[in-house]
Amino acid sequence: MEIQRGKGGMKSKRFNQEVGATAGCTLRLLLEGIPIESDQSHGIRADAWFGSIRTASENSRHGHEGMFQDKQYHSLFPKAFIEEALKEAPGGVHSILEGKTQCEVPFIAVGYRYSRKTILHFILTKKAGSLKEGKPYEMKYTDSYGNVCTHYIECPDAISKIFATSKFIDTHNQLR
Repeated sequence: MEIQRGKGGMKSKRFNQEVGATAGCTLRLLLEGIPIESDQSHGIRADAWFGSIRTASENSRHGHEGMFQDKQYHSLFPKAFIEEALKEAPGGVHSILEGKTQCEVPFIAVGYRYSRKTILHFILTKKAGSLKEGKPYEMKYTDSYGNVCTHYIECPDAISKIFATSKFIDTHNQLR
């Protein structure tokens, strides 16, 4: 774990000058916090604070795989293209784009139409997970009679795994 000390307090930390705060933090946690055999790599799933093309690229360059939700760091992410492509799509539809970073590191950008209103964005390194059909997302809602209803929405396997584990990240954040 690492305590973040604001922009000023984090400037001198290892990797931050080169790749930014979130990618730098991720690299420090991976490279300094996890003992690694030379032939092993680790896969990580991280919440939106960590999600960026730069973080995925740096993880991959250091031999790790990762899946990240991207909410705020869109500078290298094809957000506008994905949003236009999924503008009229129903919930459960997704768009998958493959690309390479400026350092020639391959990545996958996924846009997932979560509901009629929301498109979620994800970044995956090439070997981070399968994008074949996975466990459906279970959406619960209240109908006009006050009954709780369940609707299952198709979801790629890697994204369903992020959904399954992200509740633990949120619980930690709430406890903190």
